[in-house]
Amino acid sequence: MDVRQSRSHSVTQSRFLVTEESGRLARWLRLLGYDTVLMPAQPLSALYRTAYNEGCVVVTRNRNVGASHLFRVVQLAGSRLDEQLRQLMREGVVVIEHARLFTRCDLCNVPLDRVEKSDVQSLVPPYVFQTQERFHRCPVCQRVYWAATHWARARAFFEKIQ
Repeated sequence: MDVRQSRSHSVTQSRFLVTEESGRLARWLRLLGYDTVLMPAQPLSALYRTAYNEGCVVVTRNRNVGASHLFRVVQLAGSRLDEQLRQLMREGVVVIEHARLFTRCDLCNVPLDRVEKSDVQSLVPPYVFQTQERFHRCPVCQRVYWAATHWARARAFFEKIQ
């Protein structure tokens, strides 16, 4: 059996291993709801071992990272975020699903927890508390998230690149 086939899963379940020179892309993949690890500089053998063991798609601009028959490698052609996301969509490893947007911490890469409004009153600005009804929190860093203008701008960006 082909190893790639045995490790394949749906696009919406994709996990990404992004090399360090593409850190901005890693953050935006998390905003899209994808489990995305930003891999610090280390020997290629460690990158390959992690990608294989964790079933990740490697996304990189590093030309030293070669193709593999054990896991998927996407060599990014462009340097701009919109170009990179479009390439990942064309290659079938990313799909923009509105239900998944903003479900992970963009810093810690863990799923966000829904929290009661009353639980965040002392953690958010008064105006935010007065105008927002839904809040989420990262269970690791405790950062609080809410749907404000930055969410609208990000959604508009995702719509533009689709």
